[in-house]
Amino acid sequence: MSYSITPLLTGVRNPDQGIMTYQQGYGTRIWLPIWSFLVQGENRNILVDTGLDENELIVPAGFTEETGLTPEPILACLQAHGLQAEDIDIVINTHLHDDHCGNNALFPKALFYAHREEIAFCKNPHPLDHRYDDYFIENISFQEIEGDREILPGLQLLHLPGHTVGILAVQVETGLGKTIITGFCCNARNFPANGPAVCPGVHTDALKAWDSIQKVKRSGAHIIPMHELEIAPIPA
Repeated sequence: MSYSITPLLTGVRNPDQGIMTYQQGYGTRIWLPIWSFLVQGENRNILVDTGLDENELIVPAGFTEETGLTPEPILACLQAHGLQAEDIDIVINTHLHDDHCGNNALFPKALFYAHREEIAFCKNPHPLDHRYDDYFIENISFQEIEGDREILPGLQLLHLPGHTVGILAVQVETGLGKTIITGFCCNARNFPANGPAVCPGVHTDALKAWDSIQKVKRSGAHIIPMHELEIAPIPA
């Protein structure tokens, strides 16, 4: 089975490149797009992450002028592709930072997936990680993942901890072949042409984060870095 992947831009921030690349790029400001990905196939509409809470959507000055991109509330993004909230069958939360699950409540009919350890951590986060708020997962009944699992033919969830304890990457068969939506915090600079991948700059465990990103780079898959600025749709 082959799936299409359509990126939906739900927000943008303007942090330091060092958030993406551990011990590299500090002092360089970047645009950090916040994506949700619409995956379609097997007669299902699947969202990988629900993006930034639409009530927090603020477009920084200069972003659209510089990039030609305009973030939209997630429901507006879906409407542009002929879909309503009730058309979403499955939501996969790669992890539970606020910019990845901010609109969960908008999809009451969807079947939700997240990693068991990530859910537990969100409910009792370490004080150093301010990106969690269990408000975003209230009243969500998750299918809890442990390890790796194929949830549909050609669509597999991969546990790749490090950025958080329960990161799930999403491996999808597409028209480009095997494709991985990383889930963890990274952009194109994390994947240099030569040498190892660069560890994400934000992590709960740098060693695990390094190991996880090497697995993705060695996979031979087409890689979609979670916060890369320019991501093209991928056909089925």
